[in-house]
Amino acid sequence: MNNPQSPNIRLKKRPANIGSQGSSHTVQNAKQRYEHYLALAREKALSGDRVGAENYYQHAEHYFRSAAASAPSAQKTDQ
Repeated sequence: MNNPQSPNIRLKKRPANIGSQGSSHTVQNAKQRYEHYLALAREKALSGDRVGAENYYQHAEHYFRSAAASAPSAQKTDQ
């Protein structure tokens, strides 16, 4: 039974296995978005809008962390 006060929301499902090409695409996309939001933050900071700059810096940080988490590890340990 539908609740009249809650909207009917459909969520998109992500595929369980993205594959190596999808993973590298995800990293590149996150890096591009990081650079984009960093540039926007710098513009806001130069114009004197500290609150707007902080907002964009937080967005940039999110994509920086996403890229780092999605990237294959560059160092392999030999043990």
